[in-house]
Amino acid sequence: MEEPRTFREGVLGGRESIKGLKVVATDGGAGSVSWASYAPGESYLVVSLGRLSRRHHVLPAGAVTSVGEGEVRVALSREQIKLLPALSHPAAPLGDENVEQMENAFFRAARFARHS
Repeated sequence: MEEPRTFREGVLGGRESIKGLKVVATDGGAGSVSWASYAPGESYLVVSLGRLSRRHHVLPAGAVTSVGEGEVRVALSREQIKLLPALSHPAAPLGDENVEQMENAFFRAARFARHS
């Protein structure tokens, strides 16, 4: 995990959108993609969790390890995803504070993964 806001080369496999796909964390299912931005250097996805009280967390595109049939695999645990910045709505704009929090959480998770 190097560049948090850019999808790894080839990870999208030619897909134009990953919206609606299930998100699979390192420890199991973690919601679904309800929004995504694909511009290099500004890419992220919004993962929606919960059925009754939906929570929307901003996940950096660099955390995506693979995209398969119906699912997006990420290099974060479900708990790490829950600690990412939350948005009130999946399509809500990201503020500078959200971006900074997302990137900090991404780098903390990467450091933790290397030392585990």
